[in-house]
Amino acid sequence: MKIRYLVIISLIIILSGCKAVYKLEIKDGIFKENININTAGNKSNMKYFADNKFYAIMNGASKFVAYKKKINNNEVNFSHVYDGLDYVESTTLKTCFTAYNVVKEGNYYLLSTSKGIKCATEEDAVLLDELDIVIKSNHKLKETNADSINGYEYTWHFNKNNYKDGKIYLKLYKNKYVFNYENEFTIQIIIISAFVLTILISAIIIVRRVKKAGKV
Repeated sequence: MKIRYLVIISLIIILSGCKAVYKLEIKDGIFKENININTAGNKSNMKYFADNKFYAIMNGASKFVAYKKKINNNEVNFSHVYDGLDYVESTTLKTCFTAYNVVKEGNYYLLSTSKGIKCATEEDAVLLDELDIVIKSNHKLKETNADSINGYEYTWHFNKNNYKDGKIYLKLYKNKYVFNYENEFTIQIIIISAFVLTILISAIIIVRRVKKAGKV
């Protein structure tokens, strides 16, 4: 059997019934990657992740990303931040898809992949029961094939029944941004409202004191 050296999800070979959540945030042209794997309390699995050095070993690949790793209880987390289209060097992309595009296409950012998620299976063996891919962005959406959309968050749900059909497509405006992405406007309104309310209360107290003093 051909051995694939994966950086993230290939390490799930030793896990059973495991679910991985891959998150990517595209904000102001910066790509932030985060992968979370739950080891379900298996000490040997935790040791495996703790002892491993994560490198991309791909056929013909000249560049790869060594992820920052964190261990917390039963979970192992990997993360990396890319400057714009440097995200094309993502080890996860190299591992999970035979082909992919991360490009600026006119006025858009385009992220698309080939059909089939290969990092979840090894020939006929399923290594990962479930994989959620979640992409969030403050860039306005043009179009996507995401399974679900929640605000500015786009999610693809994969499992052993649809890995062969798995495909990502996301097209975002390069220079158009969403409104109130992280509740910035809402927070400003709350701060301003609190400030105005404080002034009004103070003014009412002062007026009452002045009136009271005038009656004495």
